[in-house]
Amino acid sequence: MSAAIVISCRDLGTRFGSRWIHRHLDLDVYRGEILSIVGGSGSGKTTLLRAIIGLQGIAEGRVEIFGQSLQDLDERKGRALRQRWGVLFQLGALFSALTVFENIAFPLREWGGFRHQDICALVALKLNMVGLRPEDANKLPAELSGGMIKRVALARALALDAEILFLDEPTSGLDPIAAADFDRLLRQIQRDLGLTVVMISHDLESIAATSDRVAVLSGGKVLAIGPMAEVARVDDPYVREFFHGTRGERILQGLPGQTTPLASMP
Repeated sequence: MSAAIVISCRDLGTRFGSRWIHRHLDLDVYRGEILSIVGGSGSGKTTLLRAIIGLQGIAEGRVEIFGQSLQDLDERKGRALRQRWGVLFQLGALFSALTVFENIAFPLREWGGFRHQDICALVALKLNMVGLRPEDANKLPAELSGGMIKRVALARALALDAEILFLDEPTSGLDPIAAADFDRLLRQIQRDLGLTVVMISHDLESIAATSDRVAVLSGGKVLAIGPMAEVARVDDPYVREFFHGTRGERILQGLPGQTTPLASMP
């Protein structure tokens, strides 16, 4: 791939106490792609995401984003780097006591130093971007459907015009229709804005609909990475279980260019 590397993990190690989660993990994420990270329970998907964005300490190795490591930066420069990405946490993680407007405005007030009128204009812009109405701004999270919660969380993650978007199980808890709607929205926004997206997901349909590449975590490392159909050919017990069940076979057969009968794969 000729695109620039915007995230680089080299020889990365994370651990909790004496238990290693990742060891000697290497990963590159390219500008403008959607990369999905998959792996079994306990493989460290969320821990890896947290380590990349600086919420989880690393025991060894190095993480660079836009060629910079948070470990090397002072507070001011680290703050400036963090403003270049947004995060959609699992289940949305909206502030329950704040309205939709206040949730989206939160990073603008916390990081941006914007005037009130600018915040109002930017919140309105982000609401429109994720397909919500102006009147939704005054609602509390308890008044929203699951799909609307994810859209508000996406708007908040994009509030500061992020260049990279990190998503932790973005379609978790959504019904199939709402999940498909979110996938279409994500792909459209990613294309319109030229975003780089790193997504943790176990939703095969969502991965197939959105992802340019898939990275499989196993044994504390990246076992395989590449287009979904290519990764699905890797001879590994987790890969077979995840990609080659009845549902996985159906999804893989629908991928562009897929001609090999998947039932014949290892």
